[in-house]
Amino acid sequence: MKNAIAVLTMLILLSGCSKETARIQDTVIRYNQLLIEGYKSLNMNPLQEVATKEQATKLYYHMAALGEADIRMHSQLKKIDFQGVTFPGSDKAVVMTREVWDFAHMDIRSGEKIYEEKGFIYNVSYELMKDKERWLIEKVVASSDEEESNNKEIYPRLDKPSGKQ
Repeated sequence: MKNAIAVLTMLILLSGCSKETARIQDTVIRYNQLLIEGYKSLNMNPLQEVATKEQATKLYYHMAALGEADIRMHSQLKKIDFQGVTFPGSDKAVVMTREVWDFAHMDIRSGEKIYEEKGFIYNVSYELMKDKERWLIEKVVASSDEEESNNKEIYPRLDKPSGKQ
């Protein structure tokens, strides 16, 4: 009888964890959808649905810097593989992903493609915090395979020259 109770308790706990993991993964997916739309529309405000104000502000500054250079980024998440979800605290989570992205820098005025990258692989760590009943992304650290030994906060390939003077 004790074994049956222990097994039942474990199943309930695992079920709860898997539901929470699914909610966290959904948050990461939604974050990427809003990120893509934010760069395309030049409006990062909707990111606050799934990110802290501070994280959304970092992305706003990046988007604004591109805009000042008359560049709009168009991107597409081709594939996301969840490598793991850990819970360093009851209200904290860390998600590790491997993502494949296509993106292009477009001239805002002419619509001309200035730079394009296809099949770019990022290894990403998302740090989330629980705010009441929802998970919010508070920090994103990404590296490409090229930069694996030098993890840093990055945004889609800004370090590539745009070819624009």
